[in-house]
Amino acid sequence: MKTVLFAVATLLCTQGFAQDASTSTTKISNPATESSAAPTATSSMSTADASKETPWHFTLGSENFNYEADNRKPAAGAIISYNFVGARYAPTKLWELELRQHFQITSTRDGLGARDSRLHRDSTTAMAETVLRAALRPQKWMNSSFGLIDLRYYAPTDVVAQDNHEMGRIRLDNYFEWTINPKFTMAALVSPRVQFNSGSNPNKAVGADAEYYQLKAAPLFIYTMNDKINPYYAYTISEKSSQAQRGNWEPDMGNIGSHEVGLNMYYGAFYINPALISDTNLENGSGSIASSDSRAFSYENISYNLNVYAVF
Repeated sequence: MKTVLFAVATLLCTQGFAQDASTSTTKISNPATESSAAPTATSSMSTADASKETPWHFTLGSENFNYEADNRKPAAGAIISYNFVGARYAPTKLWELELRQHFQITSTRDGLGARDSRLHRDSTTAMAETVLRAALRPQKWMNSSFGLIDLRYYAPTDVVAQDNHEMGRIRLDNYFEWTINPKFTMAALVSPRVQFNSGSNPNKAVGADAEYYQLKAAPLFIYTMNDKINPYYAYTISEKSSQAQRGNWEPDMGNIGSHEVGLNMYYGAFYINPALISDTNLENGSGSIASSDSRAFSYENISYNLNVYAVF
């Protein structure tokens, strides 16, 4: 069965980075061009022709999201679009390197979170971080049918990171999947992340070495309709702590459970991912549709996501 690459689900928090505050579990890379994904234009080539394919590729991505709670306000909530252009070097199907430049667009500057409002203080379009990415795809890993290790460094090139004298962020995504039968696949994601401070960061209350530590983990269930469309469900736990450097591993910045349903759709070099994500605070159940103390499901905390990726 041809399956999909996943990245861990991201926390819906308007105080965070846009790429950590939105979109779905599927934003590691463009699966539409990977050997484990749906067929592409190059998959029908002969072996001789495929061997001549260049290892260099041009990459594009657009992650767009909007919150249900914002839509209920007198002024329509902001639609955030986090985009990148990049260059990828993939000499084999086992590993690759990629350099991305991110930029962010918002439909309005009203009602943005603290960091986004600073990023867009002068314009609805702003340059964001520069990202260096390395990925390794073992053929067999811990008895799973597929493995993926995806390491990223987010350089502090946006204006907020420079104002804060930050040192960048590191994110490590680990993906495993197991084929249950030709139609159903179970997968798991584990993603530790850390944002580094410098001694001159004005937010010294959380320490000079790191602004926060974060861990995301998600089981995923994928149904293969055909080579073009694969619906999925994921449930992500996200815990975030600014005190981990002092030995306190309790989350003090976020303890979120996120339900996600979405589609993986493939068209040539394009991978398209619409998704709905609902967050509930696991500490107090706030935002839940069932009760004020439920950890079940939150309607007001739903985000509507549309992500498009391509590799040429």
